[in-house]
Amino acid sequence: MIATPDDVVAIQKIRLQSSEKSKMTRDRNGFRKLLIVLTRSGKVFALHTGDGRIVWSLLLKSLRKSETCENPRGVSLHQWQDPHHHALDENPSVLVVGRCGQGLDSAGVFSIVDTYTGKESYHVGPTHSIAHVIPLPFTDSREQRLHLLLDANRQGHLYPRTAEALGIFQHDLGNVYWYSAETDNGVLRGHGVQKNCVLEVADDYCFGTRDLWSIVFPSESEKIAATATTSSNEVVHTQAKVTADQEVMYKYISKNLLFLATVSPKAVGPIGSVTPDESSLVVYVIDTVTGRILHRMTHHGSQGPVNAVFSENWIVYHYFNLRAHRYEMSVIEIYDQARAENKDVLKLVFGAHNLTSPITAYSRPEVFTKSQSYFFTHSLKTIAVTLTAKGITSKQILLGTIGDQVLALDKRFLDPRRTVNPTQAEKEEGIIPLTDSIPIIPQSYVTHALKVEALRGIVTVPAKLESTTLVFAYGVDLFFTRLAPSRTYDSLTEDFSYALLLLTIVGLIVAIFVTWVWSEKKDLQDKWR
Repeated sequence: MIATPDDVVAIQKIRLQSSEKSKMTRDRNGFRKLLIVLTRSGKVFALHTGDGRIVWSLLLKSLRKSETCENPRGVSLHQWQDPHHHALDENPSVLVVGRCGQGLDSAGVFSIVDTYTGKESYHVGPTHSIAHVIPLPFTDSREQRLHLLLDANRQGHLYPRTAEALGIFQHDLGNVYWYSAETDNGVLRGHGVQKNCVLEVADDYCFGTRDLWSIVFPSESEKIAATATTSSNEVVHTQAKVTADQEVMYKYISKNLLFLATVSPKAVGPIGSVTPDESSLVVYVIDTVTGRILHRMTHHGSQGPVNAVFSENWIVYHYFNLRAHRYEMSVIEIYDQARAENKDVLKLVFGAHNLTSPITAYSRPEVFTKSQSYFFTHSLKTIAVTLTAKGITSKQILLGTIGDQVLALDKRFLDPRRTVNPTQAEKEEGIIPLTDSIPIIPQSYVTHALKVEALRGIVTVPAKLESTTLVFAYGVDLFFTRLAPSRTYDSLTEDFSYALLLLTIVGLIVAIFVTWVWSEKKDLQDKWR
């Protein structure tokens, strides 16, 4: 008997309800999660990663139209509380930030939302403007993360507004730095926190800011096109990189580094609107604490749009080469020259090195870079990189193409140490022979035959399994999947035959027992001879 379409739907619903991946509980691998999504209209959704269903939705009170907030809009989401020691008492929560207008000087609103229940536990607004949100690397006793909200007057407002949070922040007041890029004026500035704001009504949780340094790009030759920094939750497994000839190169790792790209003012328009002689792309690597330029490189005859991603000690960026009439991708890797004498692997193993010496951003770093460029066939909308729990697994670069698909590219294709004829030792290390272009493998499309309409961004989050990373692409459509860049080397596949494994173990035990009995009988017969 053939099932009717209604029967098929019913069967699929039963399968989905009984499926492990759609349960509303945590799994040991960290695959089952809730995706918290904010729309511009101020509505928050929680989506289940197993089947994409809406677990709960909420139109925030702070982002509802009112006399005091006539044009509310959602701006951003930030992690507020992620309890570990208080997991039985507290639920994870997020900070939802919005504005009552289009401009940065509009009144700001924000809410704290429980991610498990969807309840709005706290909301403020309209209040001071919110031009920028800085998540701080500090948490209080309730494991609430401290945030500094900057207003249009460049004053910082500390949240949560508790005495404990204030004490934690004041203790590390001198170690809080950030940057701002004024694209219209061509100015990059570094900022720090100073004493409390001078207001008519005293506010202990309001702090003034000061400019630490600035870089002014000449308006007649350079215009800021793109910036990129490393992810705040990225884990670097090791600073040392052992080469094929058993030498050690040390990655220059710093959370304070910024990649910045500028283009000629005439090259700001669409591709082809300027000649190669009139266009150039300049890239910088800048320390945001001191404003020191660590690296600068010029691509003559190139223009934007520029898409870049920064991970560990390397940057990958994408742009258009007017001379070759093709898109290009370039890679820059930064290494620590100050530790170049520690080239012996045995010194690294037995601890005879200076890796534990203190590092400060104010000392002039001795760095050297390696770079390489390749032709690439696709235009891009966005670019991201995979993240894993311990940073051991190989990296993949996720490219959001102009066709609204996501392409996973092995980082080994963007290795500046690639040569045309690599040695046998380099091949064993995993270095791929150099070609002028990066190959596109059809099987590498993460989205397969699907499209994420109006693709705007890609977010990656590590799972508990080191081999796996979770990928979320968003636009008009939403797409979620999980990737294993180095395959699932730390887990068994879902179709693994446990019955066959059990039979094999039982067979081995029987074989061992039979062999032992046969051996005992043989020894006894030999003794009677």
